[in-house]
Amino acid sequence: MSIPALLLKKALGGLLAGFLLLQGCASTVNNNVLAYSSHDFGLLCFGGVSNVRLTYGGAPHTLLDRKGDAAPEKKTADATRIPGFLSGTYDTFVGPIDMQWRSRDGSELSHTVDLNKEIIGRHIPYAHPERVYAVKPFVGKPVIIVEFDNRTVNVYLVATLQVTPLDAAKPTLDHVQSRTLVYSRTL
Repeated sequence: MSIPALLLKKALGGLLAGFLLLQGCASTVNNNVLAYSSHDFGLLCFGGVSNVRLTYGGAPHTLLDRKGDAAPEKKTADATRIPGFLSGTYDTFVGPIDMQWRSRDGSELSHTVDLNKEIIGRHIPYAHPERVYAVKPFVGKPVIIVEFDNRTVNVYLVATLQVTPLDAAKPTLDHVQSRTLVYSRTL
């Protein structure tokens, strides 16, 4: 093998190794791009519940606590609803959610959920992480939503993600809503 060919082979080998290293780093970044360390928190109430009391991260929340207050029935449009009021930014996850509420039939219910046990890892589940815009993956913060529906409590992890469009000619990013039921219990 001639000296120029040998030099070319070594240079190309180094370039290939560098490219493979960068690809490995890109994969690692993609795996971590959906990680989050803080989130907003919101409550939704349906099915006639009342007198909702909840404590999360040391912060107490009350809803429907006046005499005669009762939550409306859940409608189809409510399945993707995000509460109009979100309460603060919380570190992920600051402790258990302690809940008490009154069901439609007047039963006093209580329940505790530890999100550290229910949500594996601190990543937003999304089927196509390779499309997520790594520079700024989230629009706003991820949101933990606790939903009361009569005797059932559901906890959702919701985030709006910025993703590259499927149409490469489109000059803007797409926004995709990710909503995952992470916990459900009927008492």
